Amino acid sequence: MSALAIAPAVRDTIASGGAVVALESAVITHGLPGAAALDAVRRQWTASQEAGATPAVVAVFDGQLRVGLSLEECTALAQRTDTVKVSPWNLGAALTSPRFGGTTVAATVQAAALAGLRVVSTGGIGGVHPGDGQDVSADLSELSRRSVCVVCAGPKSTLDAAATLERLETLGVPVIGWRSLVLAGFLAASAGLRLSSRVDTVDELAQLLGQHWELGGVGVVVSQPLAGDLAIPSSELAAAETASARGPERTPAELRHLQARLGERVIEANLALLERNAALAGSLAVALGRVMSPMDARHG
Repeated sequence: MSALAIAPAVRDTIASGGAVVALESAVITHGLPGAAALDAVRRQWTASQEAGATPAVVAVFDGQLRVGLSLEECTALAQRTDTVKVSPWNLGAALTSPRFGGTTVAATVQAAALAGLRVVSTGGIGGVHPGDGQDVSADLSELSRRSVCVVCAGPKSTLDAAATLERLETLGVPVIGWRSLVLAGFLAASAGLRLSSRVDTVDELAQLLGQHWELGGVGVVVSQPLAGDLAIPSSELAAAETASARGPERTPAELRHLQARLGERVIEANLALLERNAALAGSLAVALGRVMSPMDARHG
């Protein structure tokens, strides 16, 4: 049995030159509460499809790295109590035991690249945690190795956004603002940091990505700010209690603290940004199909 399994619907879409969006599954296993997590999957699924793309939920499922879970399999994953949070460093072990896990952005990017996909949609990316700068998400290093675009609402609110932006620059990973020159603040509308470039249409974004990859570039982050009426003020997010957990459990613990303190507002904002990011990612995947084919023909 192969360690990587691509769902037939996803494989057929790839073979026909159609658009596919990879969706991470850590939000199902370690992000949102059960009912909200499944609502998030369904909303991302629908948003991707309405934009013209096939959604491909990535997860470790029954001992395989699966690209393209069904909604029924997503429900089964959410109901399990033995899942682990899967990153590239523990992916091989997770396939053996416990054989089920939710993939982080890093592991989803890895799976997408292996499957030949170019676009990943998520909520917020991992990054540099406050402190001495040593606690850094594998999302950043994986983006520096894979020619994949991640559409997100910026770094998660509990991170050091400035240090994360600086680390991405060092790794050669551009952060492109979607209709904004300010870095998105995940649950907040803005992280208060200026970006060097923005795009206003998916065709413009697809052209930029095509040129970036044609020149040997690797990962790209697209920052889409959350709409103002759903965003939580940065001052309220900054006041959240800091979790004591370290390593893979730190971000989920910090997000649980936010949810406990700010209640349904955190869940509602999360659902909204996940849906909006999936819609943009779907439109981008379709536009990339128009841009990349001529480039592939020139360099084939």
